[in-house]
Amino acid sequence: MTTRVGVLLNSIAGFGGTLAMHGTDRLAADRFADAVAAGRASRRLVRALETWRSRGGAARLVPAPGLLGADTLRSAGFDAHVEADRDAGIAAGGTVIGPTTRLDTLAAARRLVADGIDALLFSGGDGTATDIAEAIGLAVPVIGVPSGVKMHSQVFSRSPEAAGRLLAELTAGRAWDETADVLDAAADGSTGVIAALRAARAGEPLQGAKGGASASSDEGERRAIAAELLRASGPATTWIIGPGTTAAALADALGVAGTLRGVDVRHPSGRVEPDVDEERLLAVVTAAADPRLVLGVVGGQGFLLGRGNHELSPRVLAALGPDRVSIVATSSKVATLVPPVLYIDADDGLGGEPAGSRHPLLGYRRVRTGARQTTVLNVVDAAA
Repeated sequence: MTTRVGVLLNSIAGFGGTLAMHGTDRLAADRFADAVAAGRASRRLVRALETWRSRGGAARLVPAPGLLGADTLRSAGFDAHVEADRDAGIAAGGTVIGPTTRLDTLAAARRLVADGIDALLFSGGDGTATDIAEAIGLAVPVIGVPSGVKMHSQVFSRSPEAAGRLLAELTAGRAWDETADVLDAAADGSTGVIAALRAARAGEPLQGAKGGASASSDEGERRAIAAELLRASGPATTWIIGPGTTAAALADALGVAGTLRGVDVRHPSGRVEPDVDEERLLAVVTAAADPRLVLGVVGGQGFLLGRGNHELSPRVLAALGPDRVSIVATSSKVATLVPPVLYIDADDGLGGEPAGSRHPLLGYRRVRTGARQTTVLNVVDAAA
């Protein structure tokens, strides 16, 4: 019996990442077309399906109609069979009426389950996962293609390619599933469990759930890390402070009210630019005499880039240079990394360079963990 895999796309997911919008939950209606045209979630869905196909994946793909999946699959050359429409939020003929909303996602997910799918592949972020959990609960196993701004939940693969490999295992009958938490972030950067989904599993692990801020006992290590960074700097240093509590300790030492979830710039004059976007970061890095980036690690996941810090794009990192990047993590956070590596899940190409360009931070990198304490970890491509 042929496996029926539902495919659901949040076509605007990930649009706000480089723009320092932290998501598209409140995207203005007049920017919807721009977000669809940017196509980040669509491209990443195709990458997952191409990996699945390259591994001989055999299944019947049943996409949601129009912008919710079918359009992307057809454009990429996949057979996109849309079941007969039955929901008010979705127009007949496989199209969607007007800009899609979470109500369309809810309706599409419910319809796919009602039409008898065996599993659901979806492309989006934590907001999309939350909507799907509300719509279908534990009805069928799901595979999340990480395509949003933030992906803290356990239902996501580490990369689109990893999602494709997992789908190949599932459609070959070599996968199982287990209940996994769906998390979302509050405005203060904290995360909490929102719901649960049945996450498909196979030999290749999914990403873990994002861990909370490290214990208060780690506060001394964070302050020590910040003090050593300051001692190694000079009066011409322009600080670029990435998201997270460990990097935020430097902001505190500099007297900067950091945004925690965003990327802040502190100029040698003392002027602060909070929550800057990718274009502004590139301009700052290019113009500064001594730009330095402080980059934290996502607890519980090991992600260095690709989870909530898309402003730090490959072209920004290429312009900055790896020697001007200080990776910071408390010793307890490093101890929880299984395996003990750091991941980068970046879009292909370095801002105009050919696809397949090597990310500038890949390889063995020193990680500052405390007062005069460092370790060396391998930074790897999550797609590998």
